[in-house]
Formats: sequence, C-alpha cells, structure tokens
Amino acid sequence: MQYFNQFKSYQAFILLLAGIALTSCKSNFAVLTIENSRPSYEELPADIQSITLMNRSMNSQFENYREDSLQVYFYRKGFQLSKIILDSVSSDTTIRALAELLFESGRYDVVVPLERNLRREFIESGNYGFLSSIERNISKELSYEQLPDTLNPFIVKKICSDFNTDALIVLERYSNKVMADYSYEKVGVNDYHYASVDVKYDAFFRIYKPGKKTLVREIELIDTINWESSDYNQVRLFSKLPSIKQALINAGIKIALEVDEKLSPTWISEKRGYFLFSPKNDRGQQLMNDNNYDEACKYWTEMAQSTNKKNRSKAEFNLALMSELNGDIDGALVWGLKSFNSYYRYQTEAYLKKLKARKEIQQKNR
Repeated sequence: MQYFNQFKSYQAFILLLAGIALTSCKSNFAVLTIENSRPSYEELPADIQSITLMNRSMNSQFENYREDSLQVYFYRKGFQLSKIILDSVSSDTTIRALAELLFESGRYDVVVPLERNLRREFIESGNYGFLSSIERNISKELSYEQLPDTLNPFIVKKICSDFNTDALIVLERYSNKVMADYSYEKVGVNDYHYASVDVKYDAFFRIYKPGKKTLVREIELIDTINWESSDYNQVRLFSKLPSIKQALINAGIKIALEVDEKLSPTWISEKRGYFLFSPKNDRGQQLMNDNNYDEACKYWTEMAQSTNKKNRSKAEFNLALMSELNGDIDGALVWGLKSFNSYYRYQTEAYLKKLKARKEIQQKNR
C-alpha cells in the first residue's frame, strides 16, 4: 500500500471571497477590494489541474550533512572555501516548498509521494525505480551534474495514474556550489571583520503529462544567492550570517519560489463595488457585511425582476459582481450587459471594460 501526502485546493471563488474587504461606502455605491487571479505567462495548460512532484536529482553522492559538522568544516578552512555541497535536505526542500507554493496559488492540486526519490539511473519497473539503500550505491548511476534522459512514457502514465494527477514534475538535476569568504583589516586599534556566503545553485526540472508526447516543458535555473556581513566582533559577524546548512536550504526554497513564479498565477488587489437600494440599512449591504453572499445573490435576483429600469439595472450590476466573485467571468459579462442595456451608468461601462480585460487574459492562457 502506498502512502502519500496530498494537498487539495479550494475552488477559486472561495479564494476570491476570502479576499473581500469592505473599504468604503458612498450614499448609493459601496466599494470593496477583491483579490483577482492573474495567470502567469508560463502557466501550464488548462487541462493540467493536478500535479505529482518527484525528485530524480539525488544519487549516492548526496548526503544529509549535519549542520554543526558542516559549519566547523568551513571554519577550519578559514571560511575561505569554494566547494560543491550535495545536501539531500536542500534538494528535498525544493520539492516540498514547491508543493506548498503551487497549492497555495489556488491553481493546482499537488501530490507529494512519501517515496518521491527516483533513481538517477532509471529502471523501468513497477516501483518506478525508487531509491533503496542498496540501489543508491550502484556503480553505474549518473553523476550529479549529468542530466538524465526523459522518463519513459509508460512510467509517466503509471505515476500519474497511481496518484490520480494530470501531470508530473520531476527535479532532474540539482547541485549547490558554496563560496565562503572571510577577511579582516585594522581600523585604528581594532580589527574589522568581513564575511560572505554565496550559494550558486543549478536546478533542472521537467514537466511531463501522459500521452504520446509526454514532455511538456523544461525549466533550468542557474543563479546565485548571497549573504554578507561585517562587524568589529567576529562572533557577532558570523551570527548575522546563516549557517552553511541553512544557506543550502534557503537556496532550495529560492528555486521553488522561482518555479512557482513561472507556473502559478499571481493575486492582484482590485477595487470593485455594488449599488445600494437604500442609503441606510440597505439589505444587500447588510448581507455582504455578514459574508452571506448566497442570500445577497437571492435578494438581488429578486430585485432584478423590478419594472423600474434604474433599480433593475442596479440589481443586474450587483449580480455581475457576484458572478465574478464566483469565478464566472462569462456570467459577469452577461449580467453586466443586461445592466448596461437597462440603464446607462458610467460605473457599468467601466466595469464591463475590466471584465473584458480579464476575459482576454483567460483566453490567452488557455
């Protein structure tokens, strides 16, 4: 039996409603702020809603370095050292951090298998070639800097089927080069100390989906993250810097952030509003203030039956807003046009332009 951790996303409209905050109210128009999703230009196709994350970057060269031992090693080298550090926790942190970020975006369901490490020399077996203590030491395994071949389509299909996801993201290659530097100089009668830590990371991801053409996209990230400090006191100097172990973990988190930025939508605060039917104790406003959106929608649906064009137009405008909050841009456009045709208001015209802009963004990212 396989055990895995699964992150389940909420519907987009829940995220939108959770972001609502009433900010001001005029005599006949209440203003609020909502959080709207803006797709990334590199966002995955719409048919990919759920993802399995796995790691194929580690081999027997990786190990879980003890934080204190690693730090002492650098100190004994005078903190002037440039060295490749293959830390298993740093690599795994990238996977776990990316899973949380993708889930929190509200765009994807994410599965992180408990057994998520694939062998660098992949064997097409029923267990996907998971690393075992014996297999980690095989002599023909790929070196950390080598990029494995793409996964066999059968394996991609089986993993996605087993974990019931639309796609598979694999960290194929991962390494960190730590560059530490320390120096000091005389300033008057005191020594002034300077130290820095640079971590150059190299990460390569592949995104697969079941089918004849399994490879969807490749993402390569090579960059450097830096910390530096200076002080008259050497102990204080190093207390301001992360440990080498923590710097490696932070590099993994930064990689996850960069991948998430490419694949996930961003949330943008935007102003919206709705019409009131009474300057005091307006029923719709009371329901909105109580977060009772279903009842507000029912109330405005009844008001939309009014024979008074002005009142009907207000209710239709408000129903357009409710449709948008529920993630239904098409429905919002329908209600917005009804409001515009019932009675012209500049608010309606401006709102329709915003809705059309959101619709265009949606279509571009399909």
